[in-house]
Amino acid sequence: MLGYTSIGHGSTRIIAAHTWLCDHQTYAPMMPFFDPERFTVVFPDFRGYGKSRDMQGEFSIREMGRDLLELADRLDFNAYHLVGNSMGGQATQWAASQPQAKNRLQSLTLLCSVPAHGFPLDEQGAAFFGAAAESAEVRGQCAAAVTGGRLGAGFARHVASLSTQTATKDAIKRYLSAWTQEDVSGEVGGFAGDVRVFVGGHDPVLTAAVMQQKVLPLFPQAKLASIEGAGHYPGLESPAYTAALISACAAE
Repeated sequence: MLGYTSIGHGSTRIIAAHTWLCDHQTYAPMMPFFDPERFTVVFPDFRGYGKSRDMQGEFSIREMGRDLLELADRLDFNAYHLVGNSMGGQATQWAASQPQAKNRLQSLTLLCSVPAHGFPLDEQGAAFFGAAAESAEVRGQCAAAVTGGRLGAGFARHVASLSTQTATKDAIKRYLSAWTQEDVSGEVGGFAGDVRVFVGGHDPVLTAAVMQQKVLPLFPQAKLASIEGAGHYPGLESPAYTAALISACAAE
């Protein structure tokens, strides 16, 4: 089972899947803003990250989804909500559509999510992101690029350091192939619960147009909104507001 961090002890249960560069700590700044009496929020680490650093596997989107569903089973969550940021959002789209989630998953919240189709990069982008496995500096540059380049050198250094501390080189390399090349869209759909899709107002890559073209057709009931104070990492950039949005989605 995936390693995880859990906060709160409330009856409303949330599992939040993290992004590519770092483990669950990209969500850490927003943890104080969840009501512990109302919510239990579980932050798993995917294979190759954080508390799951030594777990081996195929490092695929489907495996990530299966691991999330297994975690919900092992925690005996008979009713819960899924949240996914970026790469984690691609995995949660797949997980929400599986039979194991039926009648148990109550809502899906996507934060700057990679589409279920994947997000192929052009030659220049593939070379840039591909260098991140070996270079902490490039990891920081990646973080700066997807947040609109507006947060300064300190933010890039912080994400680079956090990534180096919490993600293996192998995970960075292999999950890059997963979220750019793996298309699970043919296995996504049929989820009848509430779906909220958020984009960062300063995210130049996974924009509202991408969500409208690639994500909303798979979830016709989805509602799309922008987090104006954030780029690609709302939990880092706008923690209190993002926690409030997640809480509101889970409470409805």
